[in-house]
Amino acid sequence: MEVGSSSSNFKLYDQFELLEFEDRLVFKSLESPDKGFSICRRQGNIEPLSDESSSGKPPKTSTIYGVAGTIRLLAGTYVLVITSRKEVGSFLGFPVYRVESMKFLACNEALRFSNSQEKRDEAYFMSLLKTVEATPGLYYSYETDITVNLQRRCKLMEAWTSKPLWKQADPRFVWNNHLWRNSLSTSLTGLSFLSYKEVSKSLN
Repeated sequence: MEVGSSSSNFKLYDQFELLEFEDRLVFKSLESPDKGFSICRRQGNIEPLSDESSSGKPPKTSTIYGVAGTIRLLAGTYVLVITSRKEVGSFLGFPVYRVESMKFLACNEALRFSNSQEKRDEAYFMSLLKTVEATPGLYYSYETDITVNLQRRCKLMEAWTSKPLWKQADPRFVWNNHLWRNSLSTSLTGLSFLSYKEVSKSLN
């Protein structure tokens, strides 16, 4: 078994075009524009990319480098995206990146109809999310699991390396474990290779 091998059966895209419509967020792979997904900004539902969801001209378009997952607060769902990264080294021949900046995007409309106390509570929770956005020292790889050392990797069975990266990872070292598992439980099976690709290997 090649200890440096990546999971060849699971394609991980390293850049997305983010289309921010008023009613939805659309994530399209720059490498394969027909691959992606959308998130409803009213209910937070995740759906596969379709011609209908990606049609039209959005008010804002940008490039992102990963979707760290989703979290639900009082007013609804927020999605955390990686907005910049820096290649800082390699592990077993695969590039390793450090998260330089992240951003939470709102996927709800409930806050507009909340009372004053609910708005204060939401503002408090959002201040905590701002702390997450500014967390330094988070690392990840698109191509290999960096949560397992070489010694343990050599002892693992080949069946382990045939799993997608997010299933290979040691959860003790996955900083966004709760965020992407929450997304996984609410998304379609076919989306897991898209929505967790770059962040499932991030570390503290």
